[in-house]
Amino acid sequence: MKFTIGITTFSKRFNMLEELVQQIRAVSDNDIIIYVNGEKEGLFEEEYRKKVLNLSSKFSAVYPSFFIETRGLAKMWNSIIISSPSEHIVLLNDDIKILNNNFNSAIESVINSENFSGICLINGSFSHFIVGKTFIDNMGYFDERLLGFGEEDGDMYYRCEKRGIKVGNLLLNNIINIISDIRHEHVQSGIGKYSKFNRDWIFTNKYISDPNGKIKGMFGWPHKQIIEDQSFYPFENFFLNNKNKL
Repeated sequence: MKFTIGITTFSKRFNMLEELVQQIRAVSDNDIIIYVNGEKEGLFEEEYRKKVLNLSSKFSAVYPSFFIETRGLAKMWNSIIISSPSEHIVLLNDDIKILNNNFNSAIESVINSENFSGICLINGSFSHFIVGKTFIDNMGYFDERLLGFGEEDGDMYYRCEKRGIKVGNLLLNNIINIISDIRHEHVQSGIGKYSKFNRDWIFTNKYISDPNGKIKGMFGWPHKQIIEDQSFYPFENFFLNNKNKL
């Protein structure tokens, strides 16, 4: 079974990206889609662009795409999912080490499991997770009103909880989450490296704390939703259902 591997990255993490692509190619020949984030005011570094293209050309089936200005992680994840030719995608942050020779077979076993709901974390983290195109289309995609980085995972967890969807978890040895603190310095941070905008928006505009709230999310805090979810790509389903008619 073929699945796509998607990586999100940006200019200050090239060495991590290079190591990750090398590690993936040691254990998998599946398509790799790299989405490279942009810079403040669209001032993209030409030398970095060339380095990414050069890295991609050294390996088969590595497909880089670029945002010239900074976009949110939700936008990058959605873009990878839409770009994937495969139904299933493994989404990776760039600060992941893959040192497990059974990586492919472990992912395939999850996808083939009758218990797979369409989304499954790896080692309990959205830093590396498996997702299905059909699942995410039905959910309306990750919320692109989160313009920065952070809270995408909690929001999706809330949405799954509302629908009674179980988020799976694959425990996999020798998959290491480095949790790098290297970030876009021009994006205002809130808690740690995560964007203040995202946290403020998600807990002011979309959810509010409520002891009687019906959704508890990843951390067991009751909340209620105060604005509706949106479908960010309403016509992608039309493509999926009709592409074979071309």
